[in-house]
Amino acid sequence: MRFSRSRTRALLVGVAALAIAGLCGPASAQSRRPGRGGQPQTPPTQPGQPGQPGQPAAGQPAAPVLKPSPFIKRTSPRRWTLTTNIFIGASQWLESQDGAQVPKHDTWEFDSATLVYPVLPETASSVLEVWGPPDKEVPAVDGHVEISDKSISDEVAIVTRTIGGEPLPSGTWRGQWQVPPSPSGSYSTREMEFQVSTSQVCYRTVFDEAGASKLDWPKGEWPPDAASTFQPQMFVDFDIQGAAYNPAPIAALLQEWTGGKDPHAVKPVVLAKFLAGKVLEHVQVNGEGLTFDRTGQLEGFDTPGASAAAIEKRGTELDLPCLLVAIYRAAGLPSRLVIGYDDQGGQKQIYLKKQKGGGELRVWVEFALYDEANQTFAWVPVDIVAMRRQQSKLPNDYLSRPLKYFGTHDELDHVAPIAFHFHPPTTVRSYGAPAMWGWFVTPAAPGRADQRVTFNMGTSPSGGSKESHLPAPKQ
Repeated sequence: MRFSRSRTRALLVGVAALAIAGLCGPASAQSRRPGRGGQPQTPPTQPGQPGQPGQPAAGQPAAPVLKPSPFIKRTSPRRWTLTTNIFIGASQWLESQDGAQVPKHDTWEFDSATLVYPVLPETASSVLEVWGPPDKEVPAVDGHVEISDKSISDEVAIVTRTIGGEPLPSGTWRGQWQVPPSPSGSYSTREMEFQVSTSQVCYRTVFDEAGASKLDWPKGEWPPDAASTFQPQMFVDFDIQGAAYNPAPIAALLQEWTGGKDPHAVKPVVLAKFLAGKVLEHVQVNGEGLTFDRTGQLEGFDTPGASAAAIEKRGTELDLPCLLVAIYRAAGLPSRLVIGYDDQGGQKQIYLKKQKGGGELRVWVEFALYDEANQTFAWVPVDIVAMRRQQSKLPNDYLSRPLKYFGTHDELDHVAPIAFHFHPPTTVRSYGAPAMWGWFVTPAAPGRADQRVTFNMGTSPSGGSKESHLPAPKQ
């Protein structure tokens, strides 16, 4: 059953995402409505540790370095710095008192906190830049935390691997900012601001579909980053409250579309294109899947999810990529979501409720392209939302002809990828709706708050002590 937006938002209480195979604790997005408390928060597991890019955990052998696939090329590089601003304010409301409406507000009391935001080392269309010489490179990630307009923390730790040395889900990294214990013993505040900046090079992609379509399924294991995409995530496998979706509708669609045959009977790229066409034609798009506050500023994501789209044949623009990832994974093809900010989307400086035909946030899919024999690997972008905007039905011969936004994509040089998940895959909270960030607070996070998220994207500066650049080639 699909809920209306008002119904869905009323359910944003005590959200707990599924634990991910012992790597992560439950994610959550708590209600901001006055009078609605949150669920008890448990200490987070430690899914990773700070480290330099590519470093294995102590005692772990380094994974073999795969060569770039010759079937997908990056062109037209552009250097961008994307800044995300997150404001979290105490809930405010009016109460009747002696016949008058009196404003009330919460005050937060806590001892310390860790704030989390995603860092993407690489996508099909982007590479995270670094600072420093080759032997001392650090990711070009900056940020700071302010509490009551006072700067509290500007040092970031980048978590690149689990404690066991495995990739984090979908190959993401995690930036962590520590709010240290207050000199006065605890913090008492009504607002916090969290700003994160990342510098990256973004590219257009050109896909040699004919050549890639000859690759077979691997006989052995998928590379670790690809295998990590099969871990559960919000809106693909479970809803905003952490309740698991019924996988049967996804399995039934795959069975119907393949005629009950083994999906591996066709080459991976051919299957990926075939299923993208089926998803495009299956879902009637209704809404953007974003939530906004009463001033029109972005709060986060809210969508029925993959299972509902499979059943009802309709959904938001977020449901298209979520369903495609669910279908790909059900067929055994590693895939991941990519959430990005489009410099050419219309509004600048501040993200407001999008106008018809506009909007800055984009969500698309990447599937794994692995040549086991030659040890090459790449991710292939499939912008199913852009495809659907162009046409609701594909020509009968779409498998034998180039399809715009399938692999070849001439707009991604203006889109800065932000995250592979709508909510960080670890034990953190956000408010009102998932919005890619979260925090863990001791002794307990505020039970409710208002949040809003804005973006600013500009050309990365050249020169100066913190000029960023591409990382040195891997040996």
